[in-house]
Amino acid sequence: MNIFNARRGILATVVAGVSMWILAGFWHNLVLPLVHPNAAAHHEGLLIGLLAYVILAAIMTYLFVTSRWPQRTVVRGLVLGAVVGVLWVFPHGLAMAGVHGTSIGYEVRNALYHVFEQGIGGVVVACVVTTPKP
Repeated sequence: MNIFNARRGILATVVAGVSMWILAGFWHNLVLPLVHPNAAAHHEGLLIGLLAYVILAAIMTYLFVTSRWPQRTVVRGLVLGAVVGVLWVFPHGLAMAGVHGTSIGYEVRNALYHVFEQGIGGVVVACVVTTPKP
């Protein structure tokens, strides 16, 4: 990987991580409390959350760049992000439903939300990585 591609990968990681973090904050702290009676806005652990999203974005960027897809397109980024979204939350959510008795329906809805959220992150990765050199 040359220095231009390394910089592009770092930029994709940071921009996608921050984008997903902002989207998560918007959803969980502004929208969800308005539509779900048991949800409340919370602001604990914002920096740890940001770190988690940047790590997730680094994994997504690595998978996008090293994949053997014939083309690296925005649609591929969306698909990658959607798959990562399910892998990131659904198995853990099912385990929590079994252990703590949370609703499986909620866990399915949460996974669908993360398909959207990480799908957006994958699109950001694809856009940053595939932008032509100046």
